[in-house]
Amino acid sequence: MFPVLFSVGKFGVSSFGLFLGLAFLFGVFLIWRLSRAWDLDEEKILDLTLLTFGGGLIGARIYFGIEHFDIFSSNPLRLILVNKFPGFSFWGAFLGGWLSLYFFAKRKRIDFWQVADVASVGFLGSLILADIGCLLGGCSIGIVSNFLAVPMVGVIGKRFPVQALEAILFLISLKIIWWQATHFHFRGKIVILTLILVGLIKFFTEPLRAIHSGGYIFSLTLVILGVSIFYKLHSGKRTPLSDFHSFISLLRSFLTDGGARKIMVDHLKRNWYNQKTSLYWKLKSVTKILRRFRVRFSHKQSKVY
Repeated sequence: MFPVLFSVGKFGVSSFGLFLGLAFLFGVFLIWRLSRAWDLDEEKILDLTLLTFGGGLIGARIYFGIEHFDIFSSNPLRLILVNKFPGFSFWGAFLGGWLSLYFFAKRKRIDFWQVADVASVGFLGSLILADIGCLLGGCSIGIVSNFLAVPMVGVIGKRFPVQALEAILFLISLKIIWWQATHFHFRGKIVILTLILVGLIKFFTEPLRAIHSGGYIFSLTLVILGVSIFYKLHSGKRTPLSDFHSFISLLRSFLTDGGARKIMVDHLKRNWYNQKTSLYWKLKSVTKILRRFRVRFSHKQSKVY
């Protein structure tokens, strides 16, 4: 859409490069906030963040070069020229970043799962702005579409803005993860949730991409990895098979036992009432904020049920 935002002389500032920088700063800010909240050594965490970001950037560029071997095979130095040959691979960034995090956390003798929880929040935050930059710069192009289609650089026909959809889903995920991270949670929980959410989002958006590069396999791998970490760290004697048997037993009780079915239905009703009440107060607080800014509604529109 807008690969070059503006030029200073002969030097052009690419939208993807700018948003990649903003993504890094936003991720660092989230990590810093959590480090202070958890009373961690901020200097060590920020050093580790820089090393992890560097490893992710290198991994993203190398993986992109492998995916587009025909472009870089004749001159591998083109990998350095990001402005002229833009492009990064999400999966390369993920592999490079997390391998770097594991290696340097062990080297600095920092609890890996604790720092990985912090890094997960920064990782999700950076993905939001990186996707916006990708939309403007023309990478990870979507399929040809007549619905919500936008023109993209270097391709014919309008494309579905899969990058924007992903950014919205990552923003929702960040809100969920941030709430979990700022409340009491067991060690490694944030990593587990992040892996599962990112895996599901990537799996959902993969059919909307024009080019598939093992996205389905990697997405399912993230989900399986998140579930595996949960059972390794926090499940005790629980296993996926034992949980499956428990679910089948619960389902059988629901279908055959009237008393158990009544208890479950009452529990669902209470949960629904709590969610409805919570939504009511959230909407009411939003209307109060809008009124402070003198945003007026008709009487009918302003009702909150």
